[in-house]
Amino acid sequence: MSVTIHELLIAAGTKFRKDLLTMPVAELAPILKYMSLKTGMQGKEVGGILTTDAQLRPYRTDKGASDNTAINPFEWETFLGDVVKEFDPNAILGTLYTEATSKKPDQREIARLVAMEMARKVGEALRQNMFTAVRDGAGDTTADLFNGFSTLLTAAKTANKLTAALNNYQDLTGEAMTSANCGDILKESYRAMNPLLKGRPVNLYLPDSVLDMYEDWYQIEHGHAPWNDGFDQSKKTLIGSRGKCSFVPLDNMEGQPYAIFTVKENMKVGVDQESDKETVEIRRPDNPKLVQFFMMAYFGVGFETLDKRFMNVIEINTGEEAS
Repeated sequence: MSVTIHELLIAAGTKFRKDLLTMPVAELAPILKYMSLKTGMQGKEVGGILTTDAQLRPYRTDKGASDNTAINPFEWETFLGDVVKEFDPNAILGTLYTEATSKKPDQREIARLVAMEMARKVGEALRQNMFTAVRDGAGDTTADLFNGFSTLLTAAKTANKLTAALNNYQDLTGEAMTSANCGDILKESYRAMNPLLKGRPVNLYLPDSVLDMYEDWYQIEHGHAPWNDGFDQSKKTLIGSRGKCSFVPLDNMEGQPYAIFTVKENMKVGVDQESDKETVEIRRPDNPKLVQFFMMAYFGVGFETLDKRFMNVIEINTGEEAS
């Protein structure tokens, strides 16, 4: 009896289990260059930065102790999600595109490619919803699995953890951002940040379209493209930051009302990748014509801290409604 594509797919799920589990995270690799990946996470994580007034003083014998040390915590969470997808492998044999080679891929290779593509699609959905997801335990999509960065910022603003008084938030929605003023708005918002934050190398996470505005603004102001001025063109930094603020344009921030000045280590992406709770397999369902792709994994995003020394969020008005 010949081996069918069904059996080969089931075997691929077992043989490439580790690769399949890591594929969704691998799909995030381009964006993880600018974020901090935390593995071994299941459930809630409490971050925070120590605040203290500890300092040297002129020597004397009395201790003069006082308790001015505290941590302002920020909580975020990874959630367990699953994928259950049934499909007819025979129906996709003629539609699977592979790199042009002199040798046509056999069914065993096709089975591996199908399995990896299923796992890659999981990562693609995670990336797409990284800012916009809103946790809904009764939901059916990745958009319902966890709370995205923008969702967490809105909640923090509502809870008065992001405010102008705390110097970690600037409301710039009163003036619509355009190609005529984008550079001035970003430059002034950078200069308004806490001096300790300005003293650090920071990233400015912003929608692609806002960087497009900035490039047009720079051309209008200076008569040439911002990255064509004789300096290192690979390091795209905000004018007025003395090279300390690097742009991180993200297509998955498009339509969002925020741009974020912060250090890479503060943008957290949480996964497990270590426990037996995460699993993947390809198996036979009730319908003998189909196979079922099944995956269970943890995922979430968050911030280590909202402290003004490490983060400043600007709420912007680009004329688009947040999605």
